[in-house]
Amino acid sequence: MSEEISVRIIKPTVWNFEVVNGENAFKEVVYSARVSGVPDVVNDVQVFSMMVENDYGSALEHIIIKFDLKMSKGNAPEFLEHRLVSHSGYSTRYIEVSKGIDKDSEGYEVIVPLHLLSGEYKDETTRIITENLMAAISTYRKINKGGVPREIARYVLPFAIAAGTYHVTINLRSLLNFIGLRLCVRAAPEIRAIASQIYFALTEKLPQLKGLIGCRGFMRGCCPESNVTGVRIGKQIKSYPVCIFKSPESEIYIPTIKEMRSDEKVIKFDKKKAVKSQEILFKKWAEWE
Repeated sequence: MSEEISVRIIKPTVWNFEVVNGENAFKEVVYSARVSGVPDVVNDVQVFSMMVENDYGSALEHIIIKFDLKMSKGNAPEFLEHRLVSHSGYSTRYIEVSKGIDKDSEGYEVIVPLHLLSGEYKDETTRIITENLMAAISTYRKINKGGVPREIARYVLPFAIAAGTYHVTINLRSLLNFIGLRLCVRAAPEIRAIASQIYFALTEKLPQLKGLIGCRGFMRGCCPESNVTGVRIGKQIKSYPVCIFKSPESEIYIPTIKEMRSDEKVIKFDKKKAVKSQEILFKKWAEWE
């Protein structure tokens, strides 16, 4: 009789989110700005907002953020290619993948965006993915128990495997760069989910950031994704969410750099509506829906 294997489908998750020095952390940025010559007539919140809105990034590096992160092995290189992040990860060389300090019980965890599948092939595709995941995990377990070292057995593990936890330390400048890039509709679903969870955690811990951060277009006032077919122009690509900022007739229209240079007329921007609209989208992404 074959041994039963516990496999759980989970969502990418950010937790243990901490801003060093809490809500007062923004004062580190303010102090740095005043050292550089910003006068006292500008109040602290205004100074902080100016540093973020004008992208005076060196001052933002004084704010340190820590969090734990659960993601697939396939997504890990995409996250870590942002480079300016210190991280510690689960060792698949020395620890069996079904174990980990983050788990209440042993089991293999996988992250797969099955909720994004649609159409006539959905059921069949789900079946094929599930069967292949189970086969890969079963093979890993079998050869590991047969004496193959974990550092070799792990090579059969699937892209979707969520092995342990990443503990991350990053400064605010680098984190805002990450958020700006990964809250875009063109970002991959898993990293969008991570970025969205970070967005809500960050604006909760540092409420001064509310209304200042989002995708690059929102933060900079113009979208750098010029000539991107299926997102900003042309027929919408089905696998991409619709960009909520792309319609020139909308009160939340954010032009691309190319559109700005073409002297296209822009309706007055409704920032409150834009914040509300993007947060509806981010909530959906964060919840892996």
